[in-house]
Amino acid sequence: MADITHLPMEQLQDLDYCLDSNPPWAEAVLLAFQNYILMLGTSVMIPSLLVPAMGGTDGDKARVIQTLLFVAGINTLLQALFGTRLPAVVGGSFAYVFPIAYIINDSSLQRITDPHEGIERDLAM
Repeated sequence: MADITHLPMEQLQDLDYCLDSNPPWAEAVLLAFQNYILMLGTSVMIPSLLVPAMGGTDGDKARVIQTLLFVAGINTLLQALFGTRLPAVVGGSFAYVFPIAYIINDSSLQRITDPHEGIERDLAM
C-alpha cells in the first residue's frame, strides 16, 4: 500500500487537514451536526416565511419543506459519492427571498381570489 504524504501540511504548519485526509470521528460527527442544523434552518425558515405570504396552507408549507430536505439529501449523497467530498450547502438561499417576495406582492397577482391558484401561478413564474 502506498504511503500517503500530505505535502500541503508539510508546507503550511497551521493546516489541520488536506483534501485526502479525514478528521477524527468525533470531530466529523460534530461538523456533520453543524451542517444539519444549518440545512434544517434554511429549509424550514424560508418556506415558513414565503408559503403563508403566497396564501399557502400548512400542508403546502410541509410539502415545500419536504421537497427542500429531499433535494438537499440527494445532493449530499451525490457530493459524497462523486463530488469533491467537501461539505456542500445546497438548499434554500436567503438571496432569493426578496425577489420571491416581489413576485408575491406583484399587483397582477393581487386580483387572484383562490390562494391555491396564486401559488400555482407564483411557482410557474
